[in-house]
Amino acid sequence: MLRKIDNSSPLPKYYQISDSIKEKIACGEFSVGNKIPTCRELMKYFNTTVVTISSAMRQLENDGYISKVQGKGMFVTVPATAASKAVAGAAVKKVGIIMPTRGDLYQNLSDTLVHELEQHDTYTIPLSITLLEDNVNLEHKEKLLKKYIAAGFDSLVINGTRDFPYKLLYKYRDAFRQLNFIAHCESGIDFPEANVIVFDAAQVGRLAAKYLIESGRKNFLWLSIEEPSKQLQTRNGCRGKSFDMSAREAMKSVLREAGFPKSALTVLKTYRHGDEEKLSAALSGVLAKGPSGVFAIGDFHAVPVYRIATMMGLDFKKSLSIVGLYNTSWGEILNPAMTSISIQEAEIAEIAADCIINRKTGQRILVEPKLIKRET
Repeated sequence: MLRKIDNSSPLPKYYQISDSIKEKIACGEFSVGNKIPTCRELMKYFNTTVVTISSAMRQLENDGYISKVQGKGMFVTVPATAASKAVAGAAVKKVGIIMPTRGDLYQNLSDTLVHELEQHDTYTIPLSITLLEDNVNLEHKEKLLKKYIAAGFDSLVINGTRDFPYKLLYKYRDAFRQLNFIAHCESGIDFPEANVIVFDAAQVGRLAAKYLIESGRKNFLWLSIEEPSKQLQTRNGCRGKSFDMSAREAMKSVLREAGFPKSALTVLKTYRHGDEEKLSAALSGVLAKGPSGVFAIGDFHAVPVYRIATMMGLDFKKSLSIVGLYNTSWGEILNPAMTSISIQEAEIAEIAADCIINRKTGQRILVEPKLIKRET
């Protein structure tokens, strides 16, 4: 009998199903050339959807355990001895990814990471992003971490935002063979053995400032995410100085060196998306002084700037330049197309994959961001 789905497990259902079939291959119950149960039979047995079964079959096929014969079904293709080694974990690493897997930025990260790892007998499993959500209590987050420990993950890949529970992870750090913070690491706690592969936040600020100056702008508006509160720092163990603050200090330095007064930069520290009245007032204030430049932490936060500027009848070329961060599809679909800064997420993912494959620890790597020039 195939092992049933465990709904309390942190592992996705499709992964549990594929793993159950691999066990049968390992013990010889499904030998080379044998036809495995049909999708319809598996759907009924596991009481799940065709999408879940299809994902499990795709996983098995990608891993080389089965092969599809058109019109006949799925057949075992891997020798039982090889499968036994894989199931026993001889050369297999189980990697859990704690980050969103949708959206331009995170999909590029996760897709590149999975592509690199799957070529080296490594199972990459998306885990719940509940650990990244501020409105979830720590007790629930601790239960999740314990589940991941029980599931036997070799490695965790974490998008280390300030909402991640660093204090909890530090408590259980020895239960994981390897920790990898990628893209962001807002931890105020030192994890000496962890790999930290993030973009150079200071360089982001320098790139934005230099581009806006070269565009002939004299006044500048900074749209920042809300700064972490003392309560958040205490609860999660995140830093008081987040990455956007580092970028902002670098931008200030470039402006100062270029001879601009402090008053040339207006910072909207607590700007929240949707607060367009506050944004409109700030934008009007800088524009009243002359040609202006806006830098938004996150391309999406630049969208209301476009809307307000259009309502004001502004000529973007003469009056306003806008730079975003992360180089998402927003940059291309906005009109005029928006200049943005790429954090080079594919490069970050490739470096992280190398660390995981080669069991590296304690790496500290800053990836150089890149300015993507467009019409703004």
